[in-house]
Formats: sequence, structure tokens, C-alpha cells
Amino acid sequence: MPVLATRALKLFLLVCLSSFIAPSYSTLLMRLHSKQRKNQPKGLLSVELCKGCDNPRLEGSYLEGLNAYQGVQEFEVQGEIVYAVPNDGRRRPMNKREIVGKIALFNRGEVALVDKVLHAQEAGAIAVILIDNGQCRDEEFTHCGMAGRLSDGGFAKNDDGTKWRKVTIPALFITEVSGQRILNLMDLEEIHIPGMGEQYKNAAPS
Repeated sequence: MPVLATRALKLFLLVCLSSFIAPSYSTLLMRLHSKQRKNQPKGLLSVELCKGCDNPRLEGSYLEGLNAYQGVQEFEVQGEIVYAVPNDGRRRPMNKREIVGKIALFNRGEVALVDKVLHAQEAGAIAVILIDNGQCRDEEFTHCGMAGRLSDGGFAKNDDGTKWRKVTIPALFITEVSGQRILNLMDLEEIHIPGMGEQYKNAAPS
């Protein structure tokens, strides 16, 4: 066999072996839109998501979330979802470069939900997903603590509207169960940040 052909074969086998050994990584895409499904109550919207696909609308599954009562009401966005660090949004995202042009994911915590949304917006996110921490009593959003309930027509209805008027990107609030479903689909790695403890971030593509 000619030398060039032998080298080409070795390179091909090396690439194949590397792709077999390396951990799999694929992007988790999400589509948010304000068009409601038939018989959905006001404020309840669908989020479509899929991993390793091109079009969540055609290839994905969906989950439900509450729209912000005082937030953006008409929207349709699609993009990769990125876990903001710190995960609870207690300060502006430390991984701002990863968030630009993406959908930012936050855990519910002590920080006001609107502050998390504004942090993501300032970082360049195109939308925000907020994961409940168990305060929602059920998957129907009948009572979610200070975040409100489905019967309000959206979350954070009783917030002071001053900050919400600054919001220009969509923000959806989802249950803890739905949030865990998203996290299970994401490729994440754990990191330790002094003063903040253990955090999770999107793993770099291998």
C-alpha cells in the first residue's frame, strides 16, 4: 500500500477511535413562543426542546411554563440553553460570554425573579427560563409562593412594575420537575466557586 494511503488510513482510524472514546456532546436547543395551544389558560405557554437536533418545533418534545405577567407578551425565539453561573442569579452572570445570544437558565432563590431576568438581559441573553425550587405545590402552578399562580395569568403579577418595564426579553417560569428534566438533558460539569459553593456550568464540547 502506498505511503500516503497508509497515512490516510491511520488518520481515519484515529479520528474514528477518538470519536468513540470521547464523551458525547450535543447542543440542547429550546424554542419559546407566545402562541398558546388549544385550551391552554392565559399565561400558560409551551416550551419545545430537543437535543442534537436542528428544529425543536419539528423534532422536539415540550413542557409548560408560566409567562411573566408584566413581561414580554409576544415573542418567538429559539436558541441554545446555557446555565447561568451563579445558578441562582444572585449576581450578574460570571459566564457572560457563554450567555450572549443564548437562552439563560436560572434556579429560583433569594434574588427577585425580575433581577435574574435583568441580569441575563444585560449579559446578552435572548430569553430566560426560571426553575422553581419546590415552592410550587403541583405541576399545575396552583400556588407557587411569592411567584403567584396560574390563575393570576402569569408569574410575578404583584411585583412592582418599575423593573419589569425594563425587561425586553421573554421569561418563563417552570416547575422543579420540568427543570430537572431540562438539567438531565444538558451536558454539565460541577465547579466550586469560593463564597458560592458548588455550581454547575455547561460542559465544553469535547
